[in-house]
This record gives sequence, C-alpha cells and structure tokens, in this order.
Amino acid sequence: MTAPKTTAATAPSPRRIVPLAFRAAGLGLVALSVGLAMAVRGSDAADPLLTYAVAMTAACAAAVWGLWLAVDRYLLRAAETLSREAGLIAHGNAEGAVGGRVPLARYGDLLPIARAVNDLSDKLAQVRRDIARTVADSTAKAEEQKTQLAAVLRDLHEGVLVCNTRHQILLYNQTALDILHLTGELGLGRSMLHFVVAEPLTHTLERLSLRVREGRHVNHEHGTTAQFVGATTDGRILLEGRMSAILQEPEPGSDEPPAITGYVLTLSDATSELAALGQRDALLREATEGFRAPIANLRAAVETLYDAPDLGPRDRAAFESAMLDSCDSLSRRLEQVTAAYRSVVTGSWPMSDIHSNNLIGLVAHRVGSASSVTVTLTGLPQWVHGDSHGLVLLFAYLIEKVHGLTGAAAFDLEAAGPQDGDRWVYLDLVWEGPAVPSATLDGWLDRTLPGGLGGLSAGDVLQHHRSTAWSEPLPSADGGADGGADGAAKRARLRVPLPPAQSPRSAQPRPRASARPEFFDFGLLHQPLATSELGRTPLDRLHYVVFDTETTGLSPSTGDEIIQIAAVRVVGGRILTGETFNTLVDPKRPIPPESVPFHGITDGMVTGKPTIDAVLPQFRGFVSGAVLVAHNAAFDLKFLKMKERAAGVTFDCPVLDTMLLSRMLLGNDGDHTLDGIAERLGIEVVDRHTALGDSLVTAAVFLRMIEMLRDRDVRTLDDAIRGANILVELAARERAF
Repeated sequence: MTAPKTTAATAPSPRRIVPLAFRAAGLGLVALSVGLAMAVRGSDAADPLLTYAVAMTAACAAAVWGLWLAVDRYLLRAAETLSREAGLIAHGNAEGAVGGRVPLARYGDLLPIARAVNDLSDKLAQVRRDIARTVADSTAKAEEQKTQLAAVLRDLHEGVLVCNTRHQILLYNQTALDILHLTGELGLGRSMLHFVVAEPLTHTLERLSLRVREGRHVNHEHGTTAQFVGATTDGRILLEGRMSAILQEPEPGSDEPPAITGYVLTLSDATSELAALGQRDALLREATEGFRAPIANLRAAVETLYDAPDLGPRDRAAFESAMLDSCDSLSRRLEQVTAAYRSVVTGSWPMSDIHSNNLIGLVAHRVGSASSVTVTLTGLPQWVHGDSHGLVLLFAYLIEKVHGLTGAAAFDLEAAGPQDGDRWVYLDLVWEGPAVPSATLDGWLDRTLPGGLGGLSAGDVLQHHRSTAWSEPLPSADGGADGGADGAAKRARLRVPLPPAQSPRSAQPRPRASARPEFFDFGLLHQPLATSELGRTPLDRLHYVVFDTETTGLSPSTGDEIIQIAAVRVVGGRILTGETFNTLVDPKRPIPPESVPFHGITDGMVTGKPTIDAVLPQFRGFVSGAVLVAHNAAFDLKFLKMKERAAGVTFDCPVLDTMLLSRMLLGNDGDHTLDGIAERLGIEVVDRHTALGDSLVTAAVFLRMIEMLRDRDVRTLDDAIRGANILVELAARERAF
C-alpha cells in the first residue's frame, strides 16, 4: 500500500510547527514544575533538593518561553516578511529592467538570505539590461541617418504667409508666389485652402489649438510651432511647411488660455526631394517585393530537379549546387536592398515627438466626427516619435476597416510601454470580436490611405516608422484566449509598435515621500462591509475612481486646505485615461512657501479658481457609483470629510487604500510608499509628481495588486475591506500600547 503524499497545500508550515514545539516544551516544563511544587507541599518536611528542582524547572519553562519570543520576533517574523518581499519582487514588472531590492538592515541574522535575494534580483535586472542594450546596439546604425532633406530645406529661402483662423491670407512675400508658381493670383483675403490641400493644414492647426488650450505650449520644445508636409491643390507641387500660431493673450487676471487669432506659414518647395523619394520608393518596392515570387519559383524548380531521373548523379549534383548557390546569392542581395530601402524611407520622412494622449485624442475626434464608432483612450500615457498626421490617418483607416469586418463599434486605443527589454512603444487597438486574419490585414496595408498625400498607403506609413502591424486575440483572465460558444475570440487587438520619443520628457523629482507620512485616522479607515451584491462582486469587475489631492499642508484640523483634486476612472481592468477629473482649488488662504516644492502649485495658479464647496459636488458626481481608491486614503478622506457639510455632499462610497493593501500583501515591515511600490513593480508613468500623474500611478499599482490579492484568496470587495479592517484594528492596538 502506497503511503499518501504530502502536498505543499497540506504540509504544515514552519510558522506553525515551531511555535507548537516551543509551546509544547514550555507547557511540559510548566506541568512538571507544578507537579514538583505539589509534591513539595504534600511532603511533611521541606526537601531542599526538591525545592531546587521546582525552581529550576520553572526557570527552564521561563527560558523556553523567552527563547520562543526571541525566535518569533527576530527569526520567524523576519523570515515571513522576507518571503513576502521576495514575492513582491517576483510580481514585479517582468518586462522592465529594474530589479527590486530587499532592505538588508532589517533582517539581522537572516542577512545572508536577504543578500541572496538581492543578488538574484540584481542578476535578473542585469540580464534584462543586457537584452535591452543588445537591441539598442542593433538599431543604433539606423539612427545615424539624419534627415538630410529637412536640413537642406532649412537653408533655403522660404515663402512666408500670414493667415487668420479662417485661413484667409493677410500677408505674403514674393517667395511664396514663386514656390506656389503663382503670378499675382494669391490675393489678400483669399482662402489659403484654394491653393494648398486642406487636410494637412487643418490638422496642424488643430494640433496647435489643442496644445495651446492645454497650456503645453509654454514648456513644449517647439512652443507654438509645428511642421507638416502638404501639396498644392493641383498636386503638382509638394510642400514642406511650418506653422506658427499667433496668440492673443487673455485679459490680466483671467484664467482663460490664450486665443489663436491666426498663424504664420513658412513654405519650401520639396517637390523634387519628395518626388525623388517617391521614385526610390517605387523602384525599391519593385526590386524587393517583385522579386519574392520569382525566387519562390526558382526554389520550387530546384526542388523539382531532385526528382528528375534524366540527369546522372554527378551532373545532377553540380547543377543542383549551382542553382542553390544562385538562390542564396539572390536572397542575400534581396535582403540587402530591402534593408537599404527601409533605411532610406525611415531616415527621410519628417517626424517629431508626440504625446500618446494627444495622438489618440486626434484619432478619436477624427473617427467620432465621421461615424457612430467610439474610441476610448485607455492605459498610461507615453511619448512616441513619428508623423502625427500619417498615424492619425492610419488608425482612422484601420478602425474603419475593423468596424466593417467585425461590426465592432467601440474601440479602446492604448499606448503600452516597452516590453521584454525592447525600445518600442506599442499602440494597441482593442475591440470586442475576432482578430483580423493576417491575409486580410496585409491586403488593407497595400491600399491607399484616404486623404494620404501622393497616394500614400497604410504600409508606407508603417515603413516610415520602421514598423509593422499584426492582430491577435487577447488572453482571458484565466490565461487562455477568450472564446465564445462558437470558438470565436471575444476580444482582440491590432498592435502597432512605434519608436519612442527622441527627447523623452520627465517630471522634476519632488520629495513627496517625506512630505506626506503615513496617516492613520482609525474612524475613517475602519469601514463596514458592503454586505450586498456590491460586496460580493469580484475586485476585477468593479468600477473604481482612483484619486489624489494636493494640500497647503498636512493638518486639516488646523486650517490646511485642498488646492487640487485629480482622479481617473478604472473600469473592467482598464485605466480610462480619457475619463479624468482634474481641477485646481482656491484655498482662500496663502500657500506656505515651504510646501510649494512638494506639489509645484503657487498662489498665482489657484487665485480665481473655484473654491472647495463648488468643486466637491462636481467631484462627487464624477465618483458616483464607484469604489474610491487612493494611496494613504485616510489623509485625503480627512480633507474631504471636513468639507462635506459646506459643500452639501457625502462621500459614503466604499474606499480601498493601496497603502493598506500593500501591508496586507507585504506585512508591516515593508516599504509602503507609493514610489517604493511603483519602483518594485516596474511601473513608470509620464507626468509623475502631479495629482493626476499620482492618480495614474496609484491606478496602475492597484490593478497589479488585484492580481496579487487573488493569489492570497482576496477576491471580492468585502474580502478586501475585511482584510483592511483587520490591519486597522491591529494598528490601533499597537498605538494603544
């Protein structure tokens, strides 16, 4: 008879065996001491030896108990904390190149184990860095090619035109007439759109308008200027242009952004350069794609010769060898020409750094204005380098094609950061329905883009970015592909990798961790269970609003006020970056100068903004029906609760605190700051150290925690609240002592 095997799930853990052993030994010694004491009392004469035995037995029992306390405090608890920290590192971003670190000073006698965990993490991070470095080295040669065409055009005499926002010409020079090959026909007051193709011009003005409305022109490297490529309406002349917005500043004291009253247009005749580039494109396309079929036929003929019985063995072998050598040489030549073709196309096309939110916003506007299809901005923002106009045309075209093929009318468009140590930023188009077959997608990419200049195809846009596109079903929560009853995929995506920004933006670091310590208000942190359908809902199916506040200081009870509230919506495991709440608040009191370095908000920025009693009803409407999520939530909730009566609102919705969830996952001895958790999970967000940026970081951390909580059998909202309440009770008892 085979003995039953002990599995990891049924085997008792050392955390249970060790205390039981110590307690059994202690209880045995106590029982022995009690028995000896009773024997001493029952004897007529005091026996010094028996009395000594009682005393020593009691001392041994106390020593065993003390040894247990020391082992539990300095070994078992530290070992459990170390295991949780190692688990957090294991759940870190496997796609990044930053390894987690275990604080060595905390573990005392377990220092060798902690150091070994760090060594393993360092080696893993080094492997990821080596992979990223190898990929970067392999693509460095392509980056050496400069855009010679743009450099030449900058040195040429340029035509200058001044237009209003209705594109009416207000001023022009003679060079503009020469470039457009006009003889006095331009005319003041006439529309520029009569002479130049409208689409690139209106798209560039829309980009500048969005940049000015959001205030990004102040710190943008190109200010109020943007480049574009256009053409005359008759198609005879291709133009390289720059548009500079003319701003009218608002009245003093107004919080309105500047208004664009017109623009200055500088044009250069790029017909010959771009025409030559187009000719090279056509020639190289014929020399590459056109040769693939003949090569395939040649290889097929070679294979056929192996079965031909007419040739003798020696002649047959020589003939086959020569044919195969020719095929190999032709294949190598073909690959060289293909590489040179792609290099020329990529290095010559004008591009700039683009914020993914702005790019996706333009796609959504273009698609939504022409059909009933909706595009939702999701995920975390990224910076990419590309041709904004070409990419907008490409994705609008792909959305139209997917809609026609699958019937999908709602799309998510998300920018995902580099993965597996590579350098690409991925733009993912996601929809409900099956994936696009490869043959169908290839056919789409060969077609001319609607509105594309010079017959530009979808495949040309991808080649300009040294990119490609593919479609695939998305994995389900259980790790398999989503599938319906008929086996078709429920959700799919179309992925396009794009080059990252050449000059990436990064926020200036601010000492937030030291500015906001862990804040405990046990009345706010301890909350009742939902005890309803909401409480029984799995965490990954709930609707959340992740928020953050900036304040004048750390003490609301002594007069500190909210100066900014920001939030982002999270639905179905997606960060809806396009659905945000972000507003400055006038605190009606000066902002202490010592707090400005932590949040970057000055008195001038909040003067004239809405007060908190006007902002909170708007914020309460934004979070209606959602579960609130924040890091160190009690701090933000304290400020909100103190203003409820004045604002006439009540924040009675469930609240989850990522700081408490971190304690639940890691134990009390871990690093529970937002920066610390984000770094260990490999989460990096553009526009960090702002209220909205911190909300995005918290949202990304929270989504990763949902996966980790599921491993700990914390699956529903009630499970999470119950676990958080236990931690709050323990913290309250510790502070009571």
